[in-house]
Amino acid sequence: MSGPSGFQAHWVDIEPERFERYLKMFRWNPATAHYYEAADIRPRQTIVDFGCGPGFAAVEFARRVGPDGHVHAVDINRPFVEHASALAAEQGLSDRISVHLLDDDALPLDGGTADRVIARNTIIYVADPVTTFREFRRVLRPDGLAHAIEGDWGMMIVEPVPADAWQALLQSARWAWPNALIGRQLHGVARRAGFSEIAVQLLGAPDSTGRLSGMIANAIGYARTAGELPRDEIDRIEALIDRARSDGTYLAIAPQFAVTAKA
Repeated sequence: MSGPSGFQAHWVDIEPERFERYLKMFRWNPATAHYYEAADIRPRQTIVDFGCGPGFAAVEFARRVGPDGHVHAVDINRPFVEHASALAAEQGLSDRISVHLLDDDALPLDGGTADRVIARNTIIYVADPVTTFREFRRVLRPDGLAHAIEGDWGMMIVEPVPADAWQALLQSARWAWPNALIGRQLHGVARRAGFSEIAVQLLGAPDSTGRLSGMIANAIGYARTAGELPRDEIDRIEALIDRARSDGTYLAIAPQFAVTAKA
């Protein structure tokens, strides 16, 4: 994450409307919990929450590791870090959550000191995923786990938007992420970073109620900012989605790859 610029800059400076959207998107809920089952979080562990966002997952991890465990919540966005710190205090968990603002690729831990490094929808935004996974491996204890969860925009479906129209919108939004297909590549990334024991799961529940609305709104916003796709085409796609939500025909599927690699 050294020298945030370009695609990372929109994470360093998040406009208020998008920040509020993330506060809703990143809350812990039962639909979220199963993404982390393979991480096998236990009492007394030291956890690194890489790309902690506003801190909801870090709080859940802190509850799971108990009073003898610890969570290091790290992010490149200062308001996220501040929110995570305030949330930890509000929940009475400040003693087991350390919050760190990152400004380079190095994690704030000595080598061989973490039991788990967990990253959800974060590797898509790093400049070099293999370098990031090598850093995960550096801080993990022997037999520690790196657990990364990433989507794959090429596999996302938003009904009733035609597939070619949706992919054209995502292509226009590509400035916001360096690799829209990172999900399918995580296994290879972990292998190249030196992990040898790697498990892969494909997860994701269909959404017919608007659960993925924030994700879709972000993609539409990124496409508008890019200015490559005609505005009336973006408006048409957005109207199709809004109308489908209103009449009950909306359905979105955003598969998530969960990759668990042992150090």
